[in-house]
This record gives sequence, C-alpha cells and structure tokens, in this order.
Amino acid sequence: MSTRKYFKSFLSFSIGTWLRAFISIFTTPIITYLINPEEFGKSAMYATAFGVINTTVLFGTDQAFVRFFYDYEEDRKNELLWSCLLPSVFIATILSLFVLVLSDRISVVLYGQRYDFINLILVVNIYLSLFQRYNQLIVRMLKKGMLYSLIDIVAAISTTVFTIIFALISRTFYSVILGGLVGTLLALLVGISQGKSYWRVTKPRKEELKEVLKYSAPFVPTMLLFWLFSSIDRISLRQYSTFVQIGIYSAAFKVVQVLTLVQSGFTTFWVPTAYERYSKDNQDTSFFVRANEMVSFVMFSVGFLLLGFKDILFLLLAKSYRESSMVFPFLAFLPIMYSISETTVVWINFKKKSYWHVLITMVSALTNYIGNTVLVPIYGARGAAISTGVSYIVFFWMRTLVAMKLHPKAGYNLKKVTLVTVLMTTVALIETFQNNVAVNMVLGTLGIIITIIVYKEPFTLVKKEFLDVLKAGLLR
Repeated sequence: MSTRKYFKSFLSFSIGTWLRAFISIFTTPIITYLINPEEFGKSAMYATAFGVINTTVLFGTDQAFVRFFYDYEEDRKNELLWSCLLPSVFIATILSLFVLVLSDRISVVLYGQRYDFINLILVVNIYLSLFQRYNQLIVRMLKKGMLYSLIDIVAAISTTVFTIIFALISRTFYSVILGGLVGTLLALLVGISQGKSYWRVTKPRKEELKEVLKYSAPFVPTMLLFWLFSSIDRISLRQYSTFVQIGIYSAAFKVVQVLTLVQSGFTTFWVPTAYERYSKDNQDTSFFVRANEMVSFVMFSVGFLLLGFKDILFLLLAKSYRESSMVFPFLAFLPIMYSISETTVVWINFKKKSYWHVLITMVSALTNYIGNTVLVPIYGARGAAISTGVSYIVFFWMRTLVAMKLHPKAGYNLKKVTLVTVLMTTVALIETFQNNVAVNMVLGTLGIIITIIVYKEPFTLVKKEFLDVLKAGLLR
C-alpha cells in the first residue's frame, strides 16, 4: 500500500475523531459554565470506577477478538464474537450484583456521600459499553473507516447535546454521566444496524471458548495495572486533595482530549495495519521506522501548538476552571508518548512476549504512585499532572527499549525523540509554574520550529501530501 493510500485509510478512520476533538473544544467551555468544579470532580471519580469495572468485564476477550478475527471464515465470525462476548457478560452480571448490593458504601467512597440511582446508572453503562466495544471492533477489523467515523460522530454529538440538556435541568455530575450514557446507546444502535449478521446469536463451541479464554487471561493483570497506572492521579487527588482540584484536573484533561482523540484515531488505524504488514513481510523494519518518525513529528508538533496557545483555549472556560491552564502542560505527554510508543511496542507483540507488558506497566505505575504521593499534597492538581506526565515518558522508554532488545534490528532513531522530549519537558515545566501568555506562545512556536528541523523528512512528506490533496480538490 502506498503512503497516500495509508494516509487516506487513516483519514477515513479519523474523520470522526477530528470532529469529536472539534466538538470537545467548543463544548467544554459551555459545560464548565453549567457545572462547577466540585461536580465535575465527582464525574471524574465515576469515570475512574467505571474504568476498573470495564477493564475487568472485558477480561482481555476484546484482544482475542482482534487476534483471531482473520482466522475465522466470514460466515463463522459471529461464533467468534459470542465466544468473546459471553464470558464478559457473565463477569458483568457478577460485578453488577456486587455494585448494587454495596451501592451506598461505594457512593460514600467515591463521592463522599450517598447518591440515589448512581450505581444503577453505572450498571446500565457497564452493559452498554461492553456491547459498544465489540460494535466498534467489528467495524474496525472490517476496515470500514467511514462507518467507524460515523459511529464516533453520533456518539460525540449526542453525548454533547444530552449533557447540555441534562445540565440545564440539573447542574450536577448526573448530567455528565447521563449524557455519556445516551451517547453510547445511540452509537451502539447505529453500529449494530449496519452489521446485523455479525451479531447473530449462536452457541460458541467449547474448544473455541477455551482458546479465547486461554489467550485473553494473561491480558487481565496488565490491563488492571494499566488502569491503576492511568488512574493513580485521580485516586491521589481524592485522597490528598478536594473535589474542586479533581474538577480542575478533569477540565485540563478535556483539553488534552484533543490530542487523546488523535491518538485514538491513529491506534484504531495502526493496529490492524501493523499486523497485516508484519504478516506479509516480517523482516521489513523500514515501514515501522517511517511510521515512528511520522507519528513523532505530528504528535510533538500538535503538542507544542497546544502548549503555545493553551491560554486562549482556557480563557473560554468558566473563571473557576482557569487554573486548569497550568495543569495542562504535563498532561499533554499522555497521548504523545503513548502514540509514539505504539509504533515501537509492536515488536513485543510480534515476538509474542506479552509478559513484558506487565513489567513495563508495573514500573510506570510505581513511578506514578511515588510521584503523586510526593507532589499532590504540595501542588494539588499540578503535582498530579507532573507525576503522570513523567510516568508516561517512563512508559514510552520502557516499551521502546524492551522492543529494541527483542528485535535489535528495529532501527529507531532515539536521538530525535530524546531531544524533542527533553525540550517539551522543559517547556511544560516552565508553563506549569508561570502563566505569561506571550512567553508561552514564544515557547510553543520555538518548539514547533525545532520539531520541524529535527523531523525534516516527515515534515516534507506531510507538506507534499497536504498540497497534493489540496490541488486535487481545487482541480475538481
């Protein structure tokens, strides 16, 4: 496949992602005016609880679905779906009963007081999100980029609209949660309506069910560790700080979501593409090196752009959330370092050495735990951001160094990544402790210029592709 075809394939999968980012930029300010930081913080604690339950429910069977999808004939793919789905439904039912029985205790731990129906909403969300996960995976593995984007768009628009409607009725964290619930439901209905044959109910074969569980089980510890790794910040803020600080932190995350959605769009496209490429030629490292350079250039450039002009975005938020602009800088490392690491970690997956993921996540989580324990009591949300950003840099290096140990001929240019990472860390540190708009703009602009110089070839390619697409559009 040519570069242009890869580019077009990526665009088809990421149209919805870009629109979600666009919607997020313009609706986050509206939501901050409707919901105060304390309520926003409570919605973040709900999301944290949902994250660990969702990870446990999936039990790694979604990874098995991706792994075995191309091994099944077209008329038997529904058997694979139900072999993966049924164990998750069983786990979801057990956990849902547990949540409902201990509803009051869970509410007090998460939100500081008892709330009616909140855990019933959580249970409904568990089931909807489970089916929505497979809904997206089916479309993704079929490489139906435009349909995937349509599902994304439906979810984004409906979540936004219903969150605002519910917030106008009740300015509590319920509005954020219910808005997301409606968005998930509508996206699920759109996807299932376009792929009914894959959802045809069937009884899975015993041996296939065993194969799925055997493959899936090792992913569970890693995924739970990754949840812990990515949730320590909010847990620490809940323990050492206030719901207001959690709300400010969550608002900064909303802006980071612009980069996170780019990461999501890339990962959606990258995983099947990488496996397909490796299956055709397992000695070809140049493709993965080029992908690494391209992703590094794009993510660092967008990161510096946001660091330079973040103050303009945060001025749009309600006054009570303005502190979020100084929380944002280190949070930018989360999607940046994760995306770049996706281009290097493939060699761990290709070599089927998945046990390395446990060690990598443990080291990263320990780094984040120590950092949050030290910094959150002193700096609050800013301390959580610094610790989490640094731990994602550690996460990238662990993934990359292990991958290169397993495949010494990988050929990645780590000098470039090191240089730009050090530069971005310096800029993020400066912007975390001062808030001069002009200084931040200069730092962000210099960062972009240096990134272009360091990644000259990817910049030239992106510019050429963009101009070619533009010319083609004008000629039509």
